[in-house]
This record gives sequence, C-alpha cells and structure tokens, in this order.
Amino acid sequence: MPDRFLVDAVGAVIEVDASLRDVQFQDRARGAWIDALRVGDHAADAVVAVREGLDDDAALSMLSTDVTIAALAHRRHDPVWMLHAAGLADESGRVVVLSAASGTGKTTAARYLSRRYAYVSDETVAIAADGRVDPYRKPLSIIEPDSAHKAQVAPSRLGAGHPLPPTLRVVKIVVIDRSPDAPELPTIEQLDVGEALELLGPQTSYLCDGAAPLQRIDALLAATGGAVRLRYREVTGIDAIIDDLMATEIRPVRDTSTHIGERAGAPADASLRPGTFDRGEAVDSLDLGDRRAVLRRTPTGGQVHVLDGIGPTIWSAAQGATLDELVDAVIAEHGEPEHGDARAMVRAAVQELVDDGILQAAPAQT
Repeated sequence: MPDRFLVDAVGAVIEVDASLRDVQFQDRARGAWIDALRVGDHAADAVVAVREGLDDDAALSMLSTDVTIAALAHRRHDPVWMLHAAGLADESGRVVVLSAASGTGKTTAARYLSRRYAYVSDETVAIAADGRVDPYRKPLSIIEPDSAHKAQVAPSRLGAGHPLPPTLRVVKIVVIDRSPDAPELPTIEQLDVGEALELLGPQTSYLCDGAAPLQRIDALLAATGGAVRLRYREVTGIDAIIDDLMATEIRPVRDTSTHIGERAGAPADASLRPGTFDRGEAVDSLDLGDRRAVLRRTPTGGQVHVLDGIGPTIWSAAQGATLDELVDAVIAEHGEPEHGDARAMVRAAVQELVDDGILQAAPAQT
C-alpha cells in the first residue's frame, strides 16, 4: 500500500504508517526513506505511525526520531552495540564508525565522506558481537535557513549514491572532536579502553541491556586496534586519515558469550553485617590492569565509572568488608602513604564510591 512502507533500521524492520496523511506527504516520506526501504514481503518488528497534528516538515522530522526509538527498543536485548554514530563503508564492506554527541558533526562528516564511501548511517551503527554491522540508512537531517525543522533528505539525493556492500564489518571506532580550537591539521590520538568507555558509554543506547556489555565492547575494541579520537576544525581535512583508518587490520573478535556479569551486591539492610561495605549492583565490570571499569544501571540508563588509584583495590575487597579490612587491603596492595593517614584516605574514597552507587554501606549497629 502506498500509505505504508517498510524500512531497515539497525537490523529491525519498521513499518511506517502514513495512512492518516495526504498523498503528498506520503510521497515525501517514502522519498526521504528511499535508501532504507525494505523491498518485498516481510513481517514488521514494530509499526510507527506518523504523528498527527504537525505540519509536514515537523512530522517528517519526528518520523526519523520515532523510527529510531522503535528500532533501538526492538533490539535492546540483542548482543549488539548500538552506538550513536555515523558509519561509512568501502566497497569491500569495511566500516569506519564516527561517534560523538548530537550536534557535533556526525551528519556533516557522513554527508561529506559519502561522496567516496557508502553511507551506513548518520544516527546509530549497530555492531554485533562478531563485528558485523547492521546499517541504518535513514534520511540525513539537514539544517535549512529559515526553517524550524531539519530537512529529511535521502543520502542518495545528495550525491551519496555508492552502493552498500552486502556484508559490513567494523574496522575502526573513532570519537570525533570537531572544534575551532582543534589543531590546524587534523590529529589522531589512540585511546585506552578506559578513556574509550568513558567517551563511548554515553553514546551507547541500552548500554545495560544484553549480556556482559563491557566485555563485548572491550572485545570489539581489541579486534579493531582500539578506539581513536580524531580532532579537526574542518571536515574537508580528514580524508587521508579516514582512508588510513579504513585500512586497519582486523583481528578475530574474542568470544564473550560465556561471560557472566558482575555479582550484584547484597541489599544493605538484609545480609550485610552492620558497619560493612559491599559492591553496589553492577551490570558488568572490566579489569583494566591498574584500573577497573564498572557499569551500573541508573534511572536514565547506565553509567560507566572508571576506578583508579586505590579504587580498584577497594572494589575488589568490598565483599562484606569493614573499613579496617578495606584499609588493610589498600595498604597490602599500595603500601603506607607517604603523606596523610591511610584510614582517612580510604574512608574518603569509600564514601565517594558509596555516593556514586559503586559501593553500598550497611547501617552501623545501634
């Protein structure tokens, strides 16, 4: 039916229902989504109705948002990393992923680079546990003068007409940092896993859903040589760097399917002895050598905390331990402090971890 059509979005099939809009709008909507159309019969994973009560420009803009939300929600429990990012692919299906917060240059980069590479997405790139990528060829959201809403334009109608290879695989994950204060020539900086998690965690949808998320992200980063940060002023200067990143050697992704996430801490008012500390509820954690990344669930999603200094030692020892026992564990691992009191330092660190929800404290005995 012309008033309904199917689109592929990060591995989900979404039916767009425009039956309550006029034919002119239906044609505009289908044209904007032409690069993501699913041809042939297929059961929809979710249905998104075009919003009523909005003018056409606003309705088209909100349609992009609603399709994205529906697709991400459908895949939230799958073992995929849904990263808020742009993606570009070469003719062999190698994908460079460019992640950053909204409004910081992803769409501009996707539009510019799609002159030479196939457009994968400018919104979300879904990366499976083995490195395969599901595209999301949604319309590009283009700022237009004197318009309250971004125009929704099919990438192929802006010169991004390179065919999408049948199989896609991530080769590099890039944090883009476009700024007028960036060096005149673009620079590339290797990120360690802790830095990458702190930057990419907030750009990950449903971070706390699915098994062992930190382990899966770490495995993908290791297979692609680690994440990098690209700093630049103008997108027109990044071609050579993207070409080099596209040639990154890919290693096999280690299997994390048997990993069991971190044990949740015992309820502070139940099984903990008075005056002791335990780990707070953790979705997953990752040993980073002298640091540890801990993922906990928050009311708005999830948050990655990277512990350093004495934090990892306290985390490891905090399984029903008293403050004195935590002090002993820190001294055994790090030695007596050159300056200050060890107990006071540990107490302050423990309180900070409790405030952050990383540890929980049992009530003191009355």
